[in-house]
Amino acid sequence: MKKIFTFFLVLVASVGISSAAITVRLDPSSCSSWSTVRLWAWTDEGNVFDSWPGQIVSKDGDGWYAYTFSSSITSVSIIWTNGTDQTVDITGVTSSTCYELDSQTGTAIKVSVVNCGSEGGQNEPIVVSGRYKIGELYYNLNEDKTAEVTYELRSDENNYKGLTTANIPASVTYSGTTYSVTSIGERAFSGCSGLTSVTIPNSVTSIGESAFNRCSSLTSVTIPNSVTSIGEIAFLWCSSLTSLSVEAGNTVYDSRNNCNAIIETSTNTLIVGCQNTTIPNSVTSIGNYAFCSCSSRFCVLGICTENNAFSACSSWTSMTIPNSVTSIGNYAFYYCSSLTSVTIGNSVTSIGDNAFYGCSSLTSVTIPNSVTSIGNFAFKSCSSLTSVTIGNSVTSIGEDAFCYCSSLTSVTIGNSVTSIGEDAFMCCSGLTSLTIPNSVTSIGGRAFEGCSGLTSLTIPNSVTSIGERAFYYCSGLTSVILGTSVKVIEGRAFGGCTAIESITCYSMRPPTVNNGAFENLDYSTIVYVPTDYLNYYKVHDSWGLYDVRPIGASKTETTEVKVEPTATTADIVWPAVENAATYELVIKDKNGNVVCTLIFNANGQLTQIAFGAPARDNTAQAAGFAFTVTGLEEGTSYDLTITAKDGNGTTLDEKTIAFSTSGWTGVDALQAGELRSRKVLRNGEVLILRGGKMYNLQGVEVK
Repeated sequence: MKKIFTFFLVLVASVGISSAAITVRLDPSSCSSWSTVRLWAWTDEGNVFDSWPGQIVSKDGDGWYAYTFSSSITSVSIIWTNGTDQTVDITGVTSSTCYELDSQTGTAIKVSVVNCGSEGGQNEPIVVSGRYKIGELYYNLNEDKTAEVTYELRSDENNYKGLTTANIPASVTYSGTTYSVTSIGERAFSGCSGLTSVTIPNSVTSIGESAFNRCSSLTSVTIPNSVTSIGEIAFLWCSSLTSLSVEAGNTVYDSRNNCNAIIETSTNTLIVGCQNTTIPNSVTSIGNYAFCSCSSRFCVLGICTENNAFSACSSWTSMTIPNSVTSIGNYAFYYCSSLTSVTIGNSVTSIGDNAFYGCSSLTSVTIPNSVTSIGNFAFKSCSSLTSVTIGNSVTSIGEDAFCYCSSLTSVTIGNSVTSIGEDAFMCCSGLTSLTIPNSVTSIGGRAFEGCSGLTSLTIPNSVTSIGERAFYYCSGLTSVILGTSVKVIEGRAFGGCTAIESITCYSMRPPTVNNGAFENLDYSTIVYVPTDYLNYYKVHDSWGLYDVRPIGASKTETTEVKVEPTATTADIVWPAVENAATYELVIKDKNGNVVCTLIFNANGQLTQIAFGAPARDNTAQAAGFAFTVTGLEEGTSYDLTITAKDGNGTTLDEKTIAFSTSGWTGVDALQAGELRSRKVLRNGEVLILRGGKMYNLQGVEVK
């Protein structure tokens, strides 16, 4: 029968390669019925001979059929054939070997390796190297007479299909030579889903990577005292494991306190756990993938979680990460789909990539101030997450960190974040409230793409660039405020935001607008800009397409100065002063640092802004003015100085009052007059302001 060359038959281990040319011989007495003896051969590079059935082989001086390969061939697979009948595949031949035909099974004839006698000059049986099936399992046989258990097929789905019990022997014999089984190779039983039990002999010293990966029916494993090496993800996705133990006397691993786990003794690291694991107090860290695919919850006792530690623990509903934990590794809670709540200890400094990816039942998370970084994809596809609070120590939010969190309605970003990564909040369609702190300098591409629930947006003065498609198709946006430092708005940053009615831009120079940054925006959209820089915008190739107007304070009737702060904004009201040409508003923090300087003309139009937070635009009226400064720090005290000057720069009036963003705190008058009653909110309590005094709702004065 013709043998067709296929790659999967020749992917074999080659060991013990020598520089001598390989000669193969066939005992003529075992094939006396054959009129012609041929040899078919192939290597990893392809067929050795042009066409089937291959090379005719002649007898050598001793009467054996013999063929010597080119010295460039160091590993070869062969078939002996007469053109009709053929032997089984003899794979991984790396040294000169003699064969004889054995019994025939079906259409393939088995062969045996024999002593070559005078031909080989050997008195002992030849040591075979290569991959052979012995009993139910395949082995890589080595020239040092050791054997490694290996896979049947590389395809996980069909590897050892039907095998339920693997009793690995301490040794195997092939062609008269005994080999000690010392290792279980990489992926040896990977994908063997029917395997329920395995016996590992004391001869085995190493278990390779993915050796039992996806053995989903395996229930128990005992590691003998001879094993000194266990590869990463050796027992990944073994979801039925309920019993793990290490034999006494093992110098590298242990299962202390009958914990149902494998612990690396020298580092106190738990490297493999199962459903019934109890983590001993002596364990200080959990290794990569340690509990990946465990289907039941277990107790965590003050340990450090590393990569994939709890991945796919699908029945967990809550998790408290203790204060001793300093980091949450990559994939730590990957697809823990039943997890509804997580309490993160205040010692955690980093949340790794994909840490909570796919935790579709998680509803809220508070990231403590100890955390400094949130990894890429950290909370991606947490579709039930409704609110996120990011602590004040976080400096970066990774790519896709909260992507596809479609139920997210509000997010509070800490005031140390400097960058928001690409796709960070993409397709968070439920997001209606967003506060970007003054610490952020860049907003990555597609960061908020598809956040259709946003209606208003304030970009703080710290931001210098807005990435490509950063707010693409935020179809609910009606107003946008751009801070003083925005220099570049990348392509389609606001493309598809067709509901925008107004844009307020505080930059003294028109920001660069690239590749349709405002694609599909109606040209009737109003763009408010500082008065003194109105013409720069009107003649700009992009900004000039829209209805450009000066920023102004809103009209109001007032005889007093008022400051009504919220968490991050301050509504400022002040009266017009006779003969005033300009009004200068300066806000300083308690250390005397200037936070914002705003200069308005006599009509209340904003002419200059420096160091400032973005502000709300409106029109002016000479009787008095109102203006909202946003982007202030929550819970911070400030001093406001308002100076009215005439056309010569002479000060007509100046007042300084204090306020705090924790509540309304200040009122003073530039001109005398009767103060009207009004309700105000201070420290969460509604009070009545009348005649410069505070009263509660029962009429009692509050000092």
